[in-house]
Amino acid sequence: FEKAAEACRESMRLNPNWVIPRSNLALAYICLNRFDEAKQVIQEALAQKLESTPMHSHRYSIAFVQGDAAAMKQQIDWASGRPDEYLAQAWQAEVAAFCGQLRKEREYSQRIVELALQHERKEAAAQFLAGQAVMEAIFGHCDHASSLVGKAFDIWRSRSTVAIAANALSICGDSGQAQPLIDEYSRLFPKNTFWNSVSAPLCQAQIALHRGSPAQAIELLESAHRFESSGNFGPQYVRGQAYLKLNKGAEAAAEFQKILSHRGWSVRGVLYPLAYVGLARGAVLQGDTAKARKAYQDFFALWKDADPDNPILIEAKKEYEKLN
Repeated sequence: FEKAAEACRESMRLNPNWVIPRSNLALAYICLNRFDEAKQVIQEALAQKLESTPMHSHRYSIAFVQGDAAAMKQQIDWASGRPDEYLAQAWQAEVAAFCGQLRKEREYSQRIVELALQHERKEAAAQFLAGQAVMEAIFGHCDHASSLVGKAFDIWRSRSTVAIAANALSICGDSGQAQPLIDEYSRLFPKNTFWNSVSAPLCQAQIALHRGSPAQAIELLESAHRFESSGNFGPQYVRGQAYLKLNKGAEAAAEFQKILSHRGWSVRGVLYPLAYVGLARGAVLQGDTAKARKAYQDFFALWKDADPDNPILIEAKKEYEKLN
């Protein structure tokens, strides 16, 4: 990301009136957890009337991290009525999921699909349905996830939709449906570096984890190390879960800590708050009750407005009670 920032600055020097390098520079700073610098880049660009949807998405992310509700609303208002307004709905859906509010996330997701189809963005609608399937899978609603995958394919079976759907179904351990999709994508794009190094191994590792083979899951994710800063925390999270299954608390905690130390890699990613639960469980395995208690408390703070019937929240509260 340091090299990316350097390249963006050089691009801005060569063409000061181009929005893309400014947006990419802001993103590089976000990935480095340098949120104030990213905000400064965006403010300077907007002052020069250089703006784009990604630029406002980055500003929304920064505002979310910094608890600036007014700035978050400004970005949503900016997007209102635009052909890609559905993207702003997606930002809000991600934040709702991040906060454990699945019911609200579903409402936003329905609106996303409606808006995308309204503007003839069928591929986008299908991708968002598959993305919602991933969210349902993470929250343990696998029947719903499978149904959403079917609906996504009914709209548009693009390569991105296939990849996202494979992830959703593999989170559920549904190898019968996931494996054909993994094979399909691999057949279509045999030289796709990120797919071969991160996405496909992640799917296989999730299936292995469900099959009761945590050591194999860790082995499958070896290739992901080089690129996993772009994996939306998936490789670290699954590796951490696998170490928990192996009763290796220190190793598990280290993986979850990677997530918590790099918020900028996926600012609105739902696996960030869930990493606190993983960290707590790793601490319990190490006999560090104080660290475990603190991690649970940090999780509860992030999920203070979560749906009360959320099974992840209910389970975490039970585990926390046992510590007291």
